[in-house]
Amino acid sequence: MRNKEDVMTTITPELKTFMEDLWGAEGDFINTPIGRGRIENVRTKVGIDLEVMVRIANTGGIALFNGMELFEINPVRRSCMERV
Repeated sequence: MRNKEDVMTTITPELKTFMEDLWGAEGDFINTPIGRGRIENVRTKVGIDLEVMVRIANTGGIALFNGMELFEINPVRRSCMERV
């Protein structure tokens, strides 16, 4: 049985650009599934994905997200990171 991780992801130009932007986005703000937050750290994972540590605004809490997850929830101009 194949799970979501086993399926090959097509690397579109939009995905490539988003991941490249995300790689250098420490300190920028981004939308996440649990609210807007500041990117504290970005690390590589297996394949093309990244792991992103985000400090969620107004809570001070930190959450980890996959770059693919952030790509999916930021449909307009994938580079939704806001430089400060």
